[in-house]
Amino acid sequence: MSFGAAALALALGCGPPAVEVLPGVKADLGSGAPSPVGEPTPARSEGDCAGLAAGAAAGSGEDAVLLVWTCPEVQASPAALRAALLQAGSPAEAAALAPKLAAAPDLAGLARLAAIDRPAAGSLNPAEAPDPVTAIVSPIDEAVLGGVLRAIGAQTASGLTHEQRTRSAALLARVHREALAQLGLPPDQPLPPFGRLLAGRFLHFGRGFCQTYWQRRVAGLEPLFAATEDELMRVMLAVERTAHAGDDALLAVERQRARRYLQGSGVAERLKSRGVTQTPEALLPLPNELDRLADHGFVELALQRALFLAGEQPAPFGLVPVIESLQAILSQRDLGEFQALLTRRIGESRKLVPAPPEQGTREWPVRVPWSWSDASSVATAAETLCEEADAAQGTSRQRGLWRAVLALRDRPDACRELLRRAQAGGLAARLARAVLDRLDDDSLAGLRTRTAAREAGEAQVRRAFALASRDAGLLPR
Repeated sequence: MSFGAAALALALGCGPPAVEVLPGVKADLGSGAPSPVGEPTPARSEGDCAGLAAGAAAGSGEDAVLLVWTCPEVQASPAALRAALLQAGSPAEAAALAPKLAAAPDLAGLARLAAIDRPAAGSLNPAEAPDPVTAIVSPIDEAVLGGVLRAIGAQTASGLTHEQRTRSAALLARVHREALAQLGLPPDQPLPPFGRLLAGRFLHFGRGFCQTYWQRRVAGLEPLFAATEDELMRVMLAVERTAHAGDDALLAVERQRARRYLQGSGVAERLKSRGVTQTPEALLPLPNELDRLADHGFVELALQRALFLAGEQPAPFGLVPVIESLQAILSQRDLGEFQALLTRRIGESRKLVPAPPEQGTREWPVRVPWSWSDASSVATAAETLCEEADAAQGTSRQRGLWRAVLALRDRPDACRELLRRAQAGGLAARLARAVLDRLDDDSLAGLRTRTAAREAGEAQVRRAFALASRDAGLLPR
């Protein structure tokens, strides 16, 4: 997982955000290339925009994105504007989209909420954050955004009481909980990019509020605490139905922290007492958790967690199944540089008093299949789009490339798969490499794939990999 993906840089007003991950492919777009920053996007032919409008009306999120960004002369429908918003996957994208949502103030408010970074020092008084219980937080307007900025400032401002900080945390949790509800997302479907963006914020603020409140309760916040904890469970289940490869930094961290909070003592009992049907037992099993941690780059955390559970009483897993699982994770992901660390951690575990048993009393959980398309399927779909775009001209070629980027931009695993199979120097390989470069995927495994696709010959590949590893500071541990 790349922490650079959390702040994906986008040129505002320069065509669909997706095209900005194509610095190495823009020249190949020919006459269909987008305008430089600050210049208006060229108008497309009436037929092209009519086709996009029809596709957006039929429910195509990709067509809605392209309609909103490439047909400024067309007044997009509220449904198309909503579909375009759902495809905004970063604060920068949300900020760029907000002016285009002027015809739908409720959607513009959601975009502006997601675009918030932090208030300027001293610009707002954090002690004046609105009351979290009585404040009106929907729709999101200037007053709500001002309250959010004050509440964010209250998290770190000096001189505030515990009650003030807890109330500000409660306000942030409530605003983001209701913002997610305003999206009207189906409860049993994976989250779209904008849903993931808001979910990461809600998990962060919601978990922080629940932990702060439970440590020292504040009068009047019990109903809000209960509602937030219930929603944490529902949002976490939705997050676990969503591919994790393209998570930004906040969501990557909060997937684990919120999961551990929900698995903590007393949470399941409280949820059951409030009638929540899905409790922490419905979360993905431990092998899936370890896979995700490794995919996000938290390899040492995965080792520590698994080895701790190897000896956890009263029902330890034992070292043998844990070691087998961890070795398989390292092998499958080309993470051999962590083998020495695993060996050291195993030795340290065996020196504990009492030492974990080799064979435990609890059976190792079964890994369940992920609920999203695997990297190979996504790579195949993107490769087909590239082939179609390569055979097209002008606007059709440009839009075909944009659709391929939309398919790949939150799936670096699919980008690596496409690099492995695509013809070196071909359009698909260049597009996949450009997306990975923009995502700043800095794992050693990713560098091996990208350098192998860049040059032919073993000696050149090894040299390129060594130089890339040195420049990225990724010497094997």
